[in-house]
Amino acid sequence: MNTSYEKERLKKTTIVYLVVMVLIVVLILLAVQDTQVKTVAVILVLLVGAAAIIVQWLLLGKKGDATKMQEPVKPVQSAPKAEKPVQKASSPVPPKQEKKEEAPKEEVSTQTGSQCETAGVYHCSEHPDKTVNMEEGKRFPPCRGDDKGHSATWVLES
Repeated sequence: MNTSYEKERLKKTTIVYLVVMVLIVVLILLAVQDTQVKTVAVILVLLVGAAAIIVQWLLLGKKGDATKMQEPVKPVQSAPKAEKPVQKASSPVPPKQEKKEEAPKEEVSTQTGSQCETAGVYHCSEHPDKTVNMEEGKRFPPCRGDDKGHSATWVLES
């Protein structure tokens, strides 16, 4: 509610509420015969009108502040949401499909990340000097050859 436009709009709507309240009160006073009913109706109109004006001032006052605070946050929130499902959905699926396709070709998949099905000592197909002792059910690690980790195909030593 910092801009003059918002303040003017708030004042105008408040005046409209007040005019409508006065018109309703005049109609009640002219149309209703019973004094008690008139009194109750006028009090109710004034209470409801006052509540509407107060709620309007509170909501529009907060709305101006909230939109200024939310505008920078919305792009930050929407960007990761759009990126995460695309990256997570596309990244893990192809390796799983490749593993499933490779599994029928070989008896046992020994790629980095797959589970060991036959315990023993394995060496990297690219770096034969790098070996790992694997237990059944454990996942194959990346090879640390050339001081860099890389995805590897592990070969069971005889």
